[in-house]
Amino acid sequence: MENIREEVKEEAEIIRHAGEIPEVAFWNSLHFLTEDPEGPKLKLSLAEEEYLKKAVIERYLLIIERDLTYENKGKSHYRGLERAIANWKRISSFAEREGFALEPLRKKVLECFQIYLKKLSEKEFFQEKEQLKELAGVLGISFNENQFKER
Repeated sequence: MENIREEVKEEAEIIRHAGEIPEVAFWNSLHFLTEDPEGPKLKLSLAEEEYLKKAVIERYLLIIERDLTYENKGKSHYRGLERAIANWKRISSFAEREGFALEPLRKKVLECFQIYLKKLSEKEFFQEKEQLKELAGVLGISFNENQFKER
């Protein structure tokens, strides 16, 4: 694998720890590295661009995992199922546009979703039913109310 310069590694770390929309951090990093008068004005290799794009994917997955971790419910950093849905749509769009395989990402999110479902109480399940149904739909799986009883 081609060497990744330190400046690119540093920007990838910024992306991995960026806010709620890692694509914005990606474009900011790309601009800084290549065009910004105060930046290093690098000509990035394909491997370096790919490295930055992978950081975007990693950050999206971390955000989605955070919002599909049952133990995070009620904590200040938890954003809920609606954010998980929005971020799945964002990562899907980014992955397809940038040539990343979507299925491995879908499988990771699906695992988190299934664990989340198993930890819900019956009351929580029915309170979140519409969001659960929507998330299942965007992940391409079927969903019905009887799933709670089948666990």
